[in-house]
Amino acid sequence: MTTGIDLLAPGVTITLTDGTALPLVYSFRGLALIEARFGSVSAVQGAIRADGAAFGPLIEIIGAGAVASGQFEPHIREHQDAKGKRHVTEIVYKRRDGKQLGDLLHPGRLDEYTTAFTKAFEQSLKSAEGNGEAAAAARPVETVTPSPGLSATTSPSVPSTFHPSSSGT
Repeated sequence: MTTGIDLLAPGVTITLTDGTALPLVYSFRGLALIEARFGSVSAVQGAIRADGAAFGPLIEIIGAGAVASGQFEPHIREHQDAKGKRHVTEIVYKRRDGKQLGDLLHPGRLDEYTTAFTKAFEQSLKSAEGNGEAAAAARPVETVTPSPGLSATTSPSVPSTFHPSSSGT
C-alpha cells in the first residue's frame, strides 16, 4: 500500500475577480511554502483560530495551491533574527502580469474559497488507494539550512569597534 501526496489530484477551481479560472492543486512545493510560512500545514488552522483573521492566511493557502498550476509564483519576504535564524514573514503570490493574488480574490467569496482549498487539499493528501491518513498525520521535519549569504533582506553586521568618522574631517 502506497500512501503520500497525490500530485495528480485534479484539484478544485475557483474564479478570480477578473474572470480567470484558477485550479488549486497542492504539490510538494506548495505544501513546503505553507510549512515555511506557518511552521506546519496544521498550524494554518491554528493561526486562523488564534487571530480570528482569515484573509491573510487564506491568500497564502490559496496561493500555495496556485503554484502547481503555474499561474502564480511565490515571492517570499523574510527577516533574519539576532541569532541568525531566518523567518518567512509573508509570501506574496504574483502572476506574470504583475497582479497579486490578494487583489484578485473577493472578500464576499470567503466561504467558497475555504471550501475549495479544503477540498483540493484533501484530494492532494489521498494516496492512490484513497487512504490519506498517514500523509495527513505526518509531522513536518525541521531542518537547519545554512544562510545563503547576504540578500536584499539582510546586511552584514557592523563590529562593535566601528566608529564612523565625523563628516567635518
